[in-house]
Amino acid sequence: MKKILIIEDDLTIVKGLETAFKFHGFEVLAADSSEKGLPLFQQEKPDLVILDIMLPGLDGFEACKKIREQDQQTPIIMLTAKSQESDKLLGFELGADDYVTKPFSAKELIARVKAVLKRTSHVPAQKQTIIIGSAVVNFDNFTIAKGGEECSLSPKEHAILKLFVDHPDTVISRSRIIDEVWGDEYFPSPKTIDNFVVKLRGKIEDNPKKPRYILTVHGVGYKFKP
Repeated sequence: MKKILIIEDDLTIVKGLETAFKFHGFEVLAADSSEKGLPLFQQEKPDLVILDIMLPGLDGFEACKKIREQDQQTPIIMLTAKSQESDKLLGFELGADDYVTKPFSAKELIARVKAVLKRTSHVPAQKQTIIIGSAVVNFDNFTIAKGGEECSLSPKEHAILKLFVDHPDTVISRSRIIDEVWGDEYFPSPKTIDNFVVKLRGKIEDNPKKPRYILTVHGVGYKFKP
C-alpha cells in the first residue's frame, strides 16, 4: 500500500482527499503546516508528498527545498492557487515532480499521483558516475562535483541530464524532453526547458556562456557532446 503525505492547511480539501485516496487503496497522512509536515516526512517516509504552496509559516516552496535537501527521489506534487509559469518553474527548480492548480478534482489529482508514482518507481539503474570535463556527475546520489565543490541535481535536472548522456551526439528536441521528463501530466513552455538547461550548464560547464558539452541546436533543442 502506497503512503501519501498531504501538507495542506485547508481542512475541507484534506478531508476530501483523505476519503478519495483511501478509497483508491492509499494510506494517507496529513499535516496542516510545513512545521508539522516535515517531521512527519522524516518519520513516516511516504511514497509521495502532496504539498500546498500557500501555507502559513514556512511556505510550500521552502518546504519543498528542505525535503530535497535530505531526499532527492520521493515524488512531490505541488498544490496551489497560483498558475503563473514563473511559480511552476520555481517549484520544478526546487525539485517538484508535478504541479496541480486549484480548483481541481480529486479524480484528477489521483490520476496525477498514479502517473508520477509509475514514472518514478522503475527499477533503480546500476550505479553510474561519469566525468564531463572537470565535473564529476553521480547519477546515483543526484550530485555534481566540480572544482572541489559539490552541488545537488533536482529530479528534473537529473532526468534531463540523464536523457542527454544516454543519447550522446544526438539532437534532442524540446518536445522530446517534455515527453520523456514531464510525461502527459504537465506541458511546460520551451522557456522552462531552456531555463533548466541554463542551470545544468552552470553546474557542469567551465564557461556556461560558451558551453562545450550541452550545445544548443537553434530552432530544435540541444545536443550533448561528450
